[in-house]
Amino acid sequence: MSRTVQEELVLGRKRLGLRRTPGRGKPVVMLHGLMDSSESWDPFARSLSRPTFAFDLPGFGESSVAGEDFDEWLELFERAFDALGIEDCFLLGHSLGGAVATGIAADRPDLTKGLLLIAPAGFGRLPLAHIIGRPEIEFLLGRTAPGAMRFKPVVQIAYRSLFSHGHEISEPLMKRLIEQRITMIPGIRQGLHILRKLSHEPFSESPFEGPVHVLLGEYDHMVPKGRTLKGIGRVFPDADETVLEDIGHHPQEECPDITLRWIAQHTDSKVTEPLMLEHGVPFG
Repeated sequence: MSRTVQEELVLGRKRLGLRRTPGRGKPVVMLHGLMDSSESWDPFARSLSRPTFAFDLPGFGESSVAGEDFDEWLELFERAFDALGIEDCFLLGHSLGGAVATGIAADRPDLTKGLLLIAPAGFGRLPLAHIIGRPEIEFLLGRTAPGAMRFKPVVQIAYRSLFSHGHEISEPLMKRLIEQRITMIPGIRQGLHILRKLSHEPFSESPFEGPVHVLLGEYDHMVPKGRTLKGIGRVFPDADETVLEDIGHHPQEECPDITLRWIAQHTDSKVTEPLMLEHGVPFG
């Protein structure tokens, strides 16, 4: 089994947490979505034959906060790539991480071999981001969410209502959300501000001309399928698009085996071992 190595990269006054796995060939850089961390990619990273770098977005996991300027986020990751010697890679991003991956590919098409986007933000209006990101709602959530998220039934209901299409949250994700419910609040606030800006001003073009692959859920309440496909079509007319039936915003949680095969196919990677949950319990 591939061993995950956890590291901290210091870039001036900022730091980025990351997890890496060994492998052969060009690496896969993995960027998670809002309210998660790089740890979510561990089962997928360990199953792929290529080396991987999974980063914590600013304000999540072991990464420090980095403000609400999206360009500042992009610059931070590009500095991290240079520090780690990442010169040619596949970019994989989910939700907010998909927007970051898209921005990196636009700024550095030279280092992007392929762009893989799972339910990506940045390609159309995000209704829930506007509602949740309103100052009064943000204040209320900041005061009440950490306490409410101590209780598993509350987390389960919120997950089923907002992120999945009737699928239960996995124990590893439940554990991360409960343990990190307080430390991730600054990251959530900054992430929501960026999502609202991207919702008002989505990507309209990109100099990246390499392969783009998109994975969406038919019943995604966070990143609506119709608007997202239309926006992706404007920016990447030749993008390969896959829509999963009975799936919401979180394909890697709702159908992890299908998601792994999709990642492996579009990174030209082999699946070297079964996809495993924590404690050696296989998915599927």
